[in-house]
Amino acid sequence: MEVLKDPEALEKNNRQIVVRNLNDVYSSIEKLIQRTYAQKETDINFQLRNIRTNVSQLLSDIKNKELVGFSDRKGTLEDFYRTENNLLEESATVKDVFSSLVSPTKSIDIFLLEDLLENLKKDIDQRIIVDKNMLKEFKLKQMEAKSAEHVISGEKQISIETDDDASIPSQVKNIGRSSGSSSSSKNILAPSMNSGRIVSGEIKKNVEESINTEMLSKLYNYMNAQEHKYSIHQAEISFNGEYIGDKKWKVNKSDKFISGSIMNTVLKPLLTFETYWHPFDDLRTIMQFVQREANAVPKGQYKSICILNSEWKSDIKIWSQNYVHPRMILYLYNLENDELLFDKNVERADQLKVWHNLDTYITLENEILSLIEQTESFDAEDVAENTGLSINGAKKLISIMLSRNKIIDLGFGTSSYTGIKNK
Repeated sequence: MEVLKDPEALEKNNRQIVVRNLNDVYSSIEKLIQRTYAQKETDINFQLRNIRTNVSQLLSDIKNKELVGFSDRKGTLEDFYRTENNLLEESATVKDVFSSLVSPTKSIDIFLLEDLLENLKKDIDQRIIVDKNMLKEFKLKQMEAKSAEHVISGEKQISIETDDDASIPSQVKNIGRSSGSSSSSKNILAPSMNSGRIVSGEIKKNVEESINTEMLSKLYNYMNAQEHKYSIHQAEISFNGEYIGDKKWKVNKSDKFISGSIMNTVLKPLLTFETYWHPFDDLRTIMQFVQREANAVPKGQYKSICILNSEWKSDIKIWSQNYVHPRMILYLYNLENDELLFDKNVERADQLKVWHNLDTYITLENEILSLIEQTESFDAEDVAENTGLSINGAKKLISIMLSRNKIIDLGFGTSSYTGIKNK
């Protein structure tokens, strides 16, 4: 029978293993940097230095017990064991690959190394936090396992007694075997035989989320609609109004979670949108959770989070509509009536809400379609006014559209543009 591992001890031990593996990765990178420097491989040397910086960031993240990379992502004990196992396997793979490249005969594939680190970061981010519900599940499963052992032990004992009976004379077998004593024996065994089912029922009652069928349907429909939106579109405006539609867009999704990130580098997101089911019913608890999320957003990065619930209590609603943070926007979504709650005074909040509600995303090019089709020319200020981009962001969008032959520059030093009219 598989021995259950204490999730708190396992998380701590796994953290130490990943740290050791990343330290080995860092040492391998140092050797690769020295080798490429000596061989005057300037480009690869520069890229390896960037990778070294990313590994340092990963080491910092995994060591930070406050951050833990979890984002308070909750799950069952089985989910926890699975994600922890994935993390260990991925960190060991990364260590082995970097170590193998130290050999002078090995060529260095920068893209492979970046992908490996990106996958490792994903596994770190997907770790599941050990909370009181998981510890309760762990204890209940321990009880269930012990009960099962007792059952097996009881069955073995019955088997032994039956075998022994074969050698006992019939006169002795019948001693003390009245109907009353037989009933007593059954009563002694009955609790042990049923205890596994009883404990299993307790686990379900305490661990499974109480989402009724109708709400579960709404949740799945919401997530499916978001997945469709995230798969065919990407964010084009940053927190400060810059155009980011030309950067890499990463999407992650599960049944109750979806995220989209505009990547500034291989491992660092410039802007992240996260939406997940987390039915808080206590104001203090959600306040602490959201503040931890906000404090974990590094300088120069931004996040927009949306927390789903069947419905929100009035005090939580009021609080959410007044929440402000310089690097994070908070949304609460009510699945019962498709209501989205947020502070409407927060800059960009109204513009970025499309990544958390069921509205269809309208691309920036479509938003300025009226400018392109009009007879008069337009400039960057017109684009900024129609899209919400900053002037610099508007100029970048114009430049991209010019390169794609979507508009033409009228020239003559006017910085004016017009659409290409069909003849």
